[in-house]
Amino acid sequence: MNLNVGILSFIFCISFIFGTGCITHGVDDNAGYEKWNLTLEWDEKKNHLTLSDLKNMYSYTGYGYLVSTTGIKYGPFVGKGVPLYELTHMISVTDEFSSLYLYGSDEYLWVLDHDQIFGENFITFNENLSEIKDQNITPVLMYEQDGKPLSYEDGGPVRLALLTDREGVITEGSGWVKWISRIELHK
Repeated sequence: MNLNVGILSFIFCISFIFGTGCITHGVDDNAGYEKWNLTLEWDEKKNHLTLSDLKNMYSYTGYGYLVSTTGIKYGPFVGKGVPLYELTHMISVTDEFSSLYLYGSDEYLWVLDHDQIFGENFITFNENLSEIKDQNITPVLMYEQDGKPLSYEDGGPVRLALLTDREGVITEGSGWVKWISRIELHK
């Protein structure tokens, strides 16, 4: 008799969990993205861009592949986003002493100097993690990975990504800022 009560109690608990929505399978990973915005600050000015604004700008599609500081590789994949140089028209990057401070919503900060804004002076590696020279890098505000919206876990809705025009080029992961929320121009 006690065994039947135990089984019925177990079935009731499982039914309750599924019925009340405690299981998160199928939850939209991109929920809340419509509320996200990017703050741009320069010369005591401020502008806000939404994800829709970014998607309506010129985009670049390239190959992404990164290695963490502990040697773990992530990728390869195809990424799509707005090249940082597209923002330079909006925020008056005018001289070679300009730099961009990119902040994640977790306040992680990465600084790109003028040359890096335009894809120069990045360290790149091959599959064996041997350094390779003269690779074309395009820093982008990436919002899509492998044809899908960038997941929150991967840094979405928007992250800084260092994309290339060639497969197999690996970049340092520390520059791939997740959850971009603010970009400041410093001169």
